[in-house]
Formats: sequence, C-alpha cells, structure tokens
Amino acid sequence: MKISIFQKTYLSRREAKLLFFVIIFSALFSWFSAERPFGLDRDYLQYLSFFESSGNAYDGRFEIGFVWLNSLLKRLNASFFWVLFLSAFISLSAKLYLLFKQKNWAFFLLIYFVILFPLHEMTQLRISISLGFAYLSLFFSIRERLSFRVLGLLVLSVLFHWSSLLFVPFVVFSNIIKSRNVFLIFLTAIVPSIVIYSSLSLLDYLNPQVSHMLKIAGEMHANPFSSRNITFATILLLGLMNLRRIPETSMPWFYLSMAGLTLWYGLMSVPVFAHRIFEMTLFSCFFWINSLPKYSRLAALSLLFIFSVYLVFRMIYIEPLFGVNR
Repeated sequence: MKISIFQKTYLSRREAKLLFFVIIFSALFSWFSAERPFGLDRDYLQYLSFFESSGNAYDGRFEIGFVWLNSLLKRLNASFFWVLFLSAFISLSAKLYLLFKQKNWAFFLLIYFVILFPLHEMTQLRISISLGFAYLSLFFSIRERLSFRVLGLLVLSVLFHWSSLLFVPFVVFSNIIKSRNVFLIFLTAIVPSIVIYSSLSLLDYLNPQVSHMLKIAGEMHANPFSSRNITFATILLLGLMNLRRIPETSMPWFYLSMAGLTLWYGLMSVPVFAHRIFEMTLFSCFFWINSLPKYSRLAALSLLFIFSVYLVFRMIYIEPLFGVNR
C-alpha cells in the first residue's frame, strides 16, 4: 500500500463546526476589545504612540513579531483599531479553540472573560498574542511531541513576547512531565524561580525592556495573601490531593499551573516579574480542573466563580483597570 506525504486531509464535521464558532466568537469579542467601551487602559497610549511612529528606527522596545504586525498594518493603511482587533483575534482564536474542547467550556469561557480578557486582550497586547501561540504549542506537544507545528508555534510565541520562554521546557519535555513524580513536582516548584532569579542580569542584557521593569519593581506591591493567590493556591492543593485522578495528558497543564504560583512566591522581591508570570499561567488550570473528583471539582469551580465576582467589583469600584484619558 502506497502512502503519500501529500495525502489530502479533511476536517471532520465536528472540527469544522468548532472552527466556525471559534472564528465567530473571536471576531465578536475582538471587535468589543478594539472598541474599548470601558475606556482606555494604561498601555493604550504606549501602543498607539508606537503604531504612529512605526517605520522609524527600531529601538528595541517591542518584540520583532509585534513590530512586523504593526508594519504590515501600516503598509495596508489600516488604523490603530485594527492593531487592537487583530491582536485580540489572534489571541482569542487560539484560546477559544482550546476552551471549546473542554468540558464545562461555557463556564470557563465566562471565567476567562472576567479574569483574563481585560488583562490580556484589552491591555497586554503582545503577551496576549504570545500566549495564544504558546498554549497551542503546549496543547499539540502533548499529542505530537516536537512536530514542526509545535516548534513553529513556540517560535512565534517568543517572537511576540520574550517571557513566553517560560513555556519552552514544558513544551520540549511535555512527554516527560506527564508522570506523577514527587521529585518532578519538587523540581517544577523550585527550579524555575532559581533559574529566573539568577538570570536577571542576563535577561537585562538581552532585552532592553528588562531594565525598565526592574526599575519599576519597587513601585509594585507583592501581597502573598492576596485573594488571587489564596484562590489558586487552594485549587492547586485540591489538585495535589487528587493527583492520581488527573490524566497523564493533563499533567503538563497542572505542572504549568504549579510553576506559575511557586514562581510568584520565588520572585516576590521582583513583583513585576512575579505578577507577569503568574498571570501568564492562570489559563492552564482550566485544562485539569475537570479531571478532579466531583466534590473537589465543584469546590475548584466555585472558588473560580467567587473570585471572578470579586474581581469584577474590584475592577469597577476599587482599582479601575480602564478610564485613562487620551
């Protein structure tokens, strides 16, 4: 029997339907994001200024992937609205594709749009795109190991934001970290903090943005007992208590969740890094919570919902995320 590498592949009806809904939902929420109905975020003017001045000498402020995206849109005579729209669309397409494959996807979709959508798709444009590629890379690596698709997505994620280098070991060793090994859990909890903390001077040398981030580190506050930390620490504890119930294919996501929380505490002296990395890994918990036993799963989902309600109240009345004047 002859096998051709050019053999045609067809999408199943279910996969085609999934992609259709991903595109529709992503387009709708990307339009909502680009319109900024709640006002402007703290990064809006910085991105606008960069877009209006793109084409001048590259100063290294933003990663090359985002520079290329802005340059392309400028060549097409697109307005800044399309930078916002396309950034959100690329990010959401990847994340919604993964979410729609999960049980309780409607619940997780709601939680995502409360906890992470305002932070990433409506504020941190480069990270939002980078995370979309990084999460897809990890998802496919669990099934395909280091295929061209996996490596290509991983490279794209780094091109849009250097901090997605955090995902490299989880993607490269995704088949190794499927195991429920106590020593591996210990390494995942301890080693990343040591490596990143000891590499700050090197990162500062490689990326000019790091100097700025280190300078503002003293302006940020690190509260080890924040509502967010307590919520996700409790959810992780539920995962550790039911480790044997988590399927092997979900273990890389669990390790990533754990690394995000432990990195926060390991990098408390540099709050800007601690917050950024923790925020980058929050999405990963959606991919292993469903495998918990009934009561542990309900407890985890309830914690996510309660935290989401509190976060909405906080973003509106306590620490508004939007409302910056032009």
